[in-house]
Amino acid sequence: MTLDIISVNIWQILISLVNLLIMYLILKKILFGPVQKLIATRKQQVEDIYTEAQAKRDSAEEMRSQYEEKLAIARDEADGIVRTAQQTAQRRSDAIVAEATSQASHIKQRAEAEIEQEKKQMLSDVRGEISDIAVEIASRIVGREIRKEDHDSFVDDFIRNVGEQQ
Repeated sequence: MTLDIISVNIWQILISLVNLLIMYLILKKILFGPVQKLIATRKQQVEDIYTEAQAKRDSAEEMRSQYEEKLAIARDEADGIVRTAQQTAQRRSDAIVAEATSQASHIKQRAEAEIEQEKKQMLSDVRGEISDIAVEIASRIVGREIRKEDHDSFVDDFIRNVGEQQ
């Protein structure tokens, strides 16, 4: 009896092998097929995720390059606007300075004309006063009255001669 336990029975080994083979085929049909399909599906999903991530990365890179281009264009436009504003300000400044210079020149000419007019008026007043004083002095000296017209012509000649000598 003890040997029966240790002995090798070929029929039992064959039945076990056939049983193992049948079990393998059943498991392959029922279990391995769906598991392999599930693994293939998961593998495809992972590949799709990687492909989508790469596409999004490429899209983001393209958007970044477009953003940088637009930023460079915006900077160029801003520089152009600043340059234009500076040029406009310079032109306005030049125009204001030219206008101020013109006004100052006009005011100066007017002031010079007024000074000349005042000078002529003052000379005329001085001539009149000198003439009156001279007539009065002459009339006291001579004792008689001298005609004002004669004296005025004498004073005018005197003043002209004094002005020419200077």
